[in-house]
Amino acid sequence: MTLSNLCIVLADVVESVIGSAYLHGGFDLSYLCVKFFSLGLRWAPLQDRVAELNARVRLPVSDIPPALAYVEEMLGYTFSRKLLLIEALTHASYQQDDQTTSYERMEFLGDSVLDMVVTDMLYHAEGKNYSPGHMHLRKSAVVNGHFLAFVCLRTCLVRMVGIPRPRVDPETGERAGGNGRGRRAVEIEVPEEESIVYFWRCLLHSSPQVLTDQHNAFTRFKARRQEIEEALLTSKIFPWAALTRLQASKMFSDMVESVLGAIFLDSGGSFEVVRRVLYKLGILQVLERIIRDDVDVLHPVSRLSLWAQKHGKEVSYDYGREKGEVSCIISVDGEEAAVVRDVWRGHVSREEVKYAAAEEAIAKFGLWTSTAAEGKPKARGGKKKKGKSAVKEPEAAADTVILGAPAGKE
Repeated sequence: MTLSNLCIVLADVVESVIGSAYLHGGFDLSYLCVKFFSLGLRWAPLQDRVAELNARVRLPVSDIPPALAYVEEMLGYTFSRKLLLIEALTHASYQQDDQTTSYERMEFLGDSVLDMVVTDMLYHAEGKNYSPGHMHLRKSAVVNGHFLAFVCLRTCLVRMVGIPRPRVDPETGERAGGNGRGRRAVEIEVPEEESIVYFWRCLLHSSPQVLTDQHNAFTRFKARRQEIEEALLTSKIFPWAALTRLQASKMFSDMVESVLGAIFLDSGGSFEVVRRVLYKLGILQVLERIIRDDVDVLHPVSRLSLWAQKHGKEVSYDYGREKGEVSCIISVDGEEAAVVRDVWRGHVSREEVKYAAAEEAIAKFGLWTSTAAEGKPKARGGKKKKGKSAVKEPEAAADTVILGAPAGKE
């Protein structure tokens, strides 16, 4: 055994012992186990760390943005320390309050908390006994950037609000009112109408580019929403390509992760509270369906690559740009297998056509199978470290429960 392999084995042993401590005695025992190994860090109990961070939060906070109450209702969680939520919703470009830092640190924490909750759920999935590789694949389906952006874009609150407007006479069709002396005093009515508050619109920022990115992503979301939701509810195949077509920037997924980090701190480090919020957002329902229905979560590019390796095939991707269009041609052993063309909307358009072409090629060769049957990830040797996506190529996802407006009612 080489020295590098020995180091991998020893690292695996340390991680597995920590995992065993967690399974046996929860987070408290796993903390003591980690503290025993030291790892060159200064360790303190989770509750102490959280209390230390919360002690730095200014209370009370004046000038609370009204939108915070809407966000709390969307999340199903009311903050004791409102400043944590303000920080979680503050973009780095925001210039109105130099006392509040951006969400970047909170997003980093929320990413880890989300990983923890999802991993725990996969490990304890009844009757599955997933291998490490298969847990990683399924986890990546619900923690990657494209899926979290989709969750961010759809999360909303429907409210009934009174909107003043001139009253119209139903018989004449004219505005009602008048004082009999040639002048008309228009009568005003205040009917209640449905208003939708979207989570992503509650981001605090001072950037025209952010506004442009939000508008463009939401336009694509409205066009793709029904297709994606139907796939996530009924399809046996995870819609990687459709989710990639949202072309949502990282700030959308960052918002979801940052509020999770804020909730974790505000709740005193409660994973159970975070878990309830993840159900409120519909994220864990997606994971439950992936587990229950054995949804195929392997990325199409990875599936095509694994199939080619297994059967000694050579797969090539050729891109082209012409007259405002981008194209991807997939060839197998020199023969054209799939062609997809779409409108050029920047570099991410290459990803769109690549993933769509891979799905087309897979359908042509009849390669859609369960994840377990095709290209089973190995537990050792090729161990994948934590990251935003399971396969290097993707980021996407699925979803089940929709907050707010029904599809098509924006």
